[in-house]
Amino acid sequence: MATSTKSSSIRKAQVTVSCFFCKGQEIKWTCVDCNVRMCNSCKITVHQGLQCSQDHDVISIQDIIQSSPSSQEVMSVVIASVFNSYTTTLPAVHTLLCSDDGLIYYTFCHIPSKGNQFVKGKLFKSSIKILQTLKRNVFDIAINKDGEILMKEFDVSTIQIISHVGEVKTVLDTTPMILLAIHVNKDNEVIVSLREQGPPFPVQDFSVRQVIIFNSDYQRKFTLEFDKKGNKLFSYALHIRTDSKNVVYVVDCFDRQKNGRIVAVDRNGCIKFIYDGQNRLGTFKPYAITVTQSDNIVVADYSNDALHVINSNGHLLGLQFICIDLGITEPYSLCFDTEGYLLIGCGKAKHENYGKIHVAKITDSLM
Repeated sequence: MATSTKSSSIRKAQVTVSCFFCKGQEIKWTCVDCNVRMCNSCKITVHQGLQCSQDHDVISIQDIIQSSPSSQEVMSVVIASVFNSYTTTLPAVHTLLCSDDGLIYYTFCHIPSKGNQFVKGKLFKSSIKILQTLKRNVFDIAINKDGEILMKEFDVSTIQIISHVGEVKTVLDTTPMILLAIHVNKDNEVIVSLREQGPPFPVQDFSVRQVIIFNSDYQRKFTLEFDKKGNKLFSYALHIRTDSKNVVYVVDCFDRQKNGRIVAVDRNGCIKFIYDGQNRLGTFKPYAITVTQSDNIVVADYSNDALHVINSNGHLLGLQFICIDLGITEPYSLCFDTEGYLLIGCGKAKHENYGKIHVAKITDSLM
């Protein structure tokens, strides 16, 4: 079920309260980080003038009321249509990205190593044109603003960049910490997840589980590790994405079976929400995540062959069982292309030898 740190603010927004600063009754805004409500005037003249509030999340009271779960109808159709399906030459598409020039990058990474590859290609009407392949155990990839590919290999604590001409160079080494996920946000900051040496599970009190934000020169800016009560924010940060406000969304796993949740946190370490699936489904294995142009979050649920769409408050907007409805199975990876189509990277279906990439259109109201 979805839980949100904003639930108390939602309840209070529906009763008459006074502005925290001037004590007037015309409440228009609430600051999630300060946990205060304010009028229009004080938002501009007082709150925005506070140095500590520059990165705070200030939300319209009306938006909060409209985003309340009681007013949301969960849609059963997330994908309006599937435009095309491509068969790859890999058993599964474990990671998948699309660049601004329309190229796609995807990987297969299986341990022990067997046919692991990084592939650069382009989608045409009837096939994928392969432009480059590397036989590497690539665990995660990202694209920076220069169009360079950042690559992290399995069991290696370095980030390497693949240039446009195919040169590979190391740009960051996190040793002795083990590097997990990598991501580049809209400001070209590099975000990574790290853990300590040793077995990943169970997570102990002494375990170090971090998400670190670096600038484009790989200088550390922020470390996300604990909430305000000193509790660990993450267990095993498998994948990372960000939205237009640079809120960080983490696919966080509990165990080796990849049961997990989605943790949304700002760069100050404040939890925005935690989404751990739907009780009626039993298991929830979020393998992949991507963000729409309106900051809705699309999650691939591997255990149920389903797509969940949640909004930036953590409320479920849509849930579709894509195996039952569309015959799409084993969703491992998600991304949007330059035209706004959702690309779904999948493992091989029963009686098939290769994974697929499906190109789909999301229902307009969920975009």
